[in-house]
Amino acid sequence: MFAWLSLCLILCLTCCKSSETPVGATDESAEAVPTQELERFSTQHTEAGIVKWTLVGDTSTFHGDYVAVENPTVEIFEDGVVTLTLNSEKGKQFLTGSEKDNLHLSGNVVGVSKDGRLYADLLHWQNRLGRIYVPDEATLVRGDSTWVGTQMYADPTLETIEMKNNRFKLYSKDEKADENYKTPIAPE
Repeated sequence: MFAWLSLCLILCLTCCKSSETPVGATDESAEAVPTQELERFSTQHTEAGIVKWTLVGDTSTFHGDYVAVENPTVEIFEDGVVTLTLNSEKGKQFLTGSEKDNLHLSGNVVGVSKDGRLYADLLHWQNRLGRIYVPDEATLVRGDSTWVGTQMYADPTLETIEMKNNRFKLYSKDEKADENYKTPIAPE
């Protein structure tokens, strides 16, 4: 009889578990909930002691595999000199996996280099390849010239660019004709 009561009690406890959500619990997955929040975030990526890019933002939240940043400013360097400055509403710095050291910027992305201005809604800095990728529409402005397209690959100086679905209005005074570019930008 005692064994039968014990079995009933165990069965009752496991079957009658409350389905109510505990106080303070949320519907967000564990990955979406940040483990750390910082005001005025700043970091840099170096290779062999040489700065490759810096990232500064108003606030950041650490999510394990990535850091989410509000109002980020990214400076990309080549040979110790800033070649491109990017600003947007949101950003992510990836810390692990195949995206490690890559940056994703979204929301009114604006890039400025000596060779022009870039406008997009979403931009990926592919660190290992040393290039920019814009999967959707991108607009490049050089002087009075405007070039609009999709699936843009570019070096960080915005000197060498490849896009699909091109629409443009180009003026020779704004463009340089140089077929000997130094950085391959096509997908690997």
